Amino acid sequence: MKLQMAATNHVVTGEKSCILCSKDFEYAAIVSGEKNVENLSSIYKGKVLTDQVVVLKNNIANNGALHIIDVEIMVRCPHCKSNHRFNQFLTLQS
Repeated sequence: MKLQMAATNHVVTGEKSCILCSKDFEYAAIVSGEKNVENLSSIYKGKVLTDQVVVLKNNIANNGALHIIDVEIMVRCPHCKSNHRFNQFLTLQS
């Protein structure tokens, strides 16, 4: 899992293996910011782009300078079109 910032967007990229078809695929999930899928799809070519991200919990650490966020990401396999849902922890610095 890798967190990247493009302009004012927070985008998580990673790789998952499909449970049904067992093929690997890469994804880019928009956590916050502008959800312009057309513009971001040119940046993240070859990756499944999704904006289906739910923030479950936000913890503040280091006197407010660090945010530890628990998110749920929903992404569709590009091969068999099955939906996958998984949780990840992200760290953001203010």
